[in-house]
Amino acid sequence: MDVAGFIDLLLAIGMVVLALQVVSERAVLRSIILFVVFGLVMALAWTRLRAPDLALAEAAIGAGVTGALMMMAWRRLLIINPGQPADTPRGRSGVAIPVALLAAALVAIIGLSALDIEPHANTAGQVAMDEMADTGLGNPVTGVLLLFRNLDTLLEMAVLLIALLGARAISPPARPEEAAVIESGTPLVGALLAILVPLSILIATHLLLAGTHEPGGAFQAGAVLAAGGVALVLTARMQPGARPGLVTQLGVTIGLVAFVGIGVGVMAFGESLLVLPGTWAVYLIETAMMVSIGLTLALLFAGAPALVGGRR
Repeated sequence: MDVAGFIDLLLAIGMVVLALQVVSERAVLRSIILFVVFGLVMALAWTRLRAPDLALAEAAIGAGVTGALMMMAWRRLLIINPGQPADTPRGRSGVAIPVALLAAALVAIIGLSALDIEPHANTAGQVAMDEMADTGLGNPVTGVLLLFRNLDTLLEMAVLLIALLGARAISPPARPEEAAVIESGTPLVGALLAILVPLSILIATHLLLAGTHEPGGAFQAGAVLAAGGVALVLTARMQPGARPGLVTQLGVTIGLVAFVGIGVGVMAFGESLLVLPGTWAVYLIETAMMVSIGLTLALLFAGAPALVGGRR
């Protein structure tokens, strides 16, 4: 076995062990930490599978934002019911092992079936590569999204906005004292934020601009941008607000509005629905989507309709 195969084997074993630890760990906080580690290992696995776009999304959303959201929920549960122990119940479900075995068998069957699938000619990826010169793009993933999945991407933005509206409708008013996980007096928090927040903006901008020619794009950039917002919420630099202002309303909708506006507007010039007129339209829509994705994820994490400046 060569070095690459040994690394792949370690990643596979590590993912299985971490997954078992996440669902079997009795301490909630420790389970959350293991979940974050599992997400980072999953990102490495996607990298080994030559899917850097998925690796970026997994590291930013699966490990980062989701892990922070779980930690926030754990803290709020302790505040709501301080007498309840932080550990999970000691009882074990009798169906856990059979369900796990059935799930493993299902994954194995799907994997073995996929190995027998014969490749078809003129797949979306191949057609995108053949027409890459006409699109002005250098990244085949972005080419597939541009040529074949415009409607899917538009619906993903719509689902994200609906999720925010649904969460706002059922969530009770958030209390600022429940939001902060890291106290403002913690040493070096201010210095860390002074580095982390500008760095998240810089990395998000790079991922956005690089998305047309290499792995990146609006969703990865928006997730990294949201990470900066999550850090501000965790340290109470930003706190939940009662009512969204005009800037917030514009920020969460601008991605969907820009996509629909350009995708429908081209029909006036004889083009088909959602056919983008050029690379400039890709950059414009991706920039608007990045802002909407980043702000929406930050608001979902805070559990609030708006964010306002907090304590320093």
